Amino acid sequence: MKRAAAIDIGGTRTKMGIVAEDGSIVRRATISTSAAGEPTTLVAGIVATLRPMLDAAATDGGAASGIGISVAGFLDRAHTAMIDNANLPALCGFPLRHALEDRLALPCYLEGDSNAAVVAEYRHGAGRGSARLLGVTVGTGLGGGVMIDGHLLRYAGECAGDLGHIIVDPTGRRCTCGAQGCLEAMVCSASLSERANGRHVRDIVKRAQHGEELALHALAETSRWLGLGLASLSPLFLPDRIVVGGGVAAAGDLLLEPVRSSYRTHASPAFRERVQIVGSSFGGWEGIVGAASLFLDPLE
Repeated sequence: MKRAAAIDIGGTRTKMGIVAEDGSIVRRATISTSAAGEPTTLVAGIVATLRPMLDAAATDGGAASGIGISVAGFLDRAHTAMIDNANLPALCGFPLRHALEDRLALPCYLEGDSNAAVVAEYRHGAGRGSARLLGVTVGTGLGGGVMIDGHLLRYAGECAGDLGHIIVDPTGRRCTCGAQGCLEAMVCSASLSERANGRHVRDIVKRAQHGEELALHALAETSRWLGLGLASLSPLFLPDRIVVGGGVAAAGDLLLEPVRSSYRTHASPAFRERVQIVGSSFGGWEGIVGAASLFLDPLE
């Protein structure tokens, strides 16, 4: 079975691994994105972590043929660099694909993280069989990708646009993009943490699972805004299914059930009756699965 290495660079964490063509993750690791500082330091951290995994994969007979890279933000037309993302300003314009090819001596394919995530769900996860799939990942920010009849929608920045920056509450939190009340600002991990007195997302989820009222309230409020945002996006993309992934989605139905309730409240009858809202199959690792899949089997 063919394998590829994969890197998923998010606003807070960078995930890496070796992924088989069936979508299974053979090896995995994470490093901090934010602590890396400038791009060359991040590249050095990625190389130091990924190279031993590549060597181990080669030793056990499953050498990776190349590397799929997903990064949050808009890409240039040639897929060599990320050109716009308020959460990763240091990487804007940096020749990321070429830097990693030079350091790791393997061919690389660079894709937006929202596209990589929705491809993972479409090919290997909760989006299988969907004709019009909207995938959103909620973490440091909110990204979204769209698959229509097996093709990625590339509207702006080589993706479906900046879905997280529709404004859902003009009096809401200030967003990293400079606007106020963006969907991203209202549902990101920082907003969830603020609603739970500064706790980490993992702690909030754990406490909610044990029935703590504050944690449950924080998740419910985040879900309310996410359901409203998905209802607002539905007339634009006409999905038959919406997959919710990313770190915040680790809460499972504690997040998704109130999301569905909010969606039904705000969406028109045509959407609330036919759109499925489901959780990701990958526990936050959809980015590396999709990046590897796109390296092994490009869509176009």
